[in-house]
Amino acid sequence: MNNEEIIKILINIADILTLQNDKFRPRAYLNAARSIELLDEPLKDIAKRNELQNIPNVGEHIAKKIEELLKTNKLKYYNKLKKQTKINVEELNRIPSLGPKRMKILYEKLNIRNIKDLEKAIKKHKIQTLPGFTEKSEKNLQENINLAKLKVKRFPYKDIKPIANKLKKQLLNLKEVKTIKIAGSFRREEATIGDLDLLIISKSPKPIMEFFTKMNDVKRVLAKGTTKASILLNNNLQVDLRIVKKDQYGAALLYFTGNKAHNIHLRQIAKKLGLTLNEYGLYNIKTKKLITSKTEKEIYKKLGLKYLTPKERKK
Repeated sequence: MNNEEIIKILINIADILTLQNDKFRPRAYLNAARSIELLDEPLKDIAKRNELQNIPNVGEHIAKKIEELLKTNKLKYYNKLKKQTKINVEELNRIPSLGPKRMKILYEKLNIRNIKDLEKAIKKHKIQTLPGFTEKSEKNLQENINLAKLKVKRFPYKDIKPIANKLKKQLLNLKEVKTIKIAGSFRREEATIGDLDLLIISKSPKPIMEFFTKMNDVKRVLAKGTTKASILLNNNLQVDLRIVKKDQYGAALLYFTGNKAHNIHLRQIAKKLGLTLNEYGLYNIKTKKLITSKTEKEIYKKLGLKYLTPKERKK
């Protein structure tokens, strides 16, 4: 069981305890989950060194539960909690922005236990009649359910390649775009693609964001900020865009190309050298001084490593 799976379980435990009106323990599990999200190495490696309790917010009881998950891929306490609640928290937590408080209202007022129940209530427009819900929030719930269903879908690389090239060409036509690369699983040329990650160098992000979020193929704008945006295309492919500075481009490209295991591996090597690596650059841990960030090759060299092509970045 990997870190992400354990994080999800800890969050689900916190939500079930919240549904049971527990006032103190949910926070403990949420804080532990947040600490694990910041780790640069797998929990299984930390457990081998008997150092789980060295992780911030992970005390003796939670450490024992993590050990059980790592050894058996199961947790008796979690299974017991799931049996105690009639709400399918695992399933409903796939819906963005729902949360345990809203789950509780939905169950108490409409006996909603899972996504199927929720969709039935939405079709009958029952959600908007509940306290804290509106017609708009009811509509957003259905859209978020649709997104949750889409997240499991992956597209063949050959089907995405022409779409990716078209997006790249459209954005390169903007005078504000200096450089653009498609990162993520597409750059690694994986057999299937879950989404597209676009990385752009520009000093003028605003017009790029406006163009990107208003393209003809955009079905829905999922998020829009000053340098970051996320859209859903008509074919249900999610595309994320990030605009970075020229001197940070190499670090950002390395980070967003991945894969995740490879990024963790590089951060571990950096740590041993007294350095820290993130999407903004390679830094000295003690002095906070920037070592390099302009190109991927420079970063590999400073880490004492041979440059790996995106396709080689498995770990």
